Parts: sequence; structure tokens; C-alpha cells
Amino acid sequence: MTTTSDISRAEAQDALCSVVRLLARAADQAAGQATDAGTGPRQVGLLALSLGAQLVAGQALELLPVSAEVDEPIPLQTDPLQLLRAAEALTRMHPIVAFPTGTSAVIVAICHLIREHHS
Repeated sequence: MTTTSDISRAEAQDALCSVVRLLARAADQAAGQATDAGTGPRQVGLLALSLGAQLVAGQALELLPVSAEVDEPIPLQTDPLQLLRAAEALTRMHPIVAFPTGTSAVIVAICHLIREHHS
């Protein structure tokens, strides 16, 4: 028998899969923008954002079962900060207890990235 709690956990897991996709896309977009930015502080900031998003995506991915679908669909948004904000917003759609243990650290890391790199 499937309970409401089981459904909530499954929905939270799906949301975490989307968070991974958004973080990976943010990392890719920031790296691409860093290449276009040339040298200087803007490039360094974008590279730091890309690396941070990759690390947090990996952290979130470790919380998911191996069978989790995180490759598709690829988000269309191209602004790395908007992608980070969207990832953080997804985590607010479910109670923290529905997510896998360790998700709160992922949420904190996303919030730190947003705070460190907002314009």
C-alpha cells in the first residue's frame, strides 16, 4: 500500500533530480560565459560559480538512487543565477523531511552560491 508519505518522498526525490539538472545547467552556462568573458574578475567569478554549481550538483546526486533520471530534460534557461534560484525554489515545494537525508546541506550550498554571485 502506498502512503501519502511515500508519495511525498517520491515527489521530493523527483524535485531533487530537477535540482541536479538545474545545477548542472548553471555550471555549464557559467563556464561558457566565462570563456566568452575573456580574462579578468568577471571570468574568475563565472569560473568559481561554475565550479561551485558542479560541486553542489555532485553533492545532490549522491543523495539520489543510482536509477534516478537526472539527464533529461535539459533546462532551457541560460542565466546561471536564475538557474540557481530555480533550483532553490524547487527545494521549497516539499517539506525537508520528504527529501533524502543530507538535502539541507545542498540547500544551504545553493543559497551560498546565490548570495556570493548575485549581481
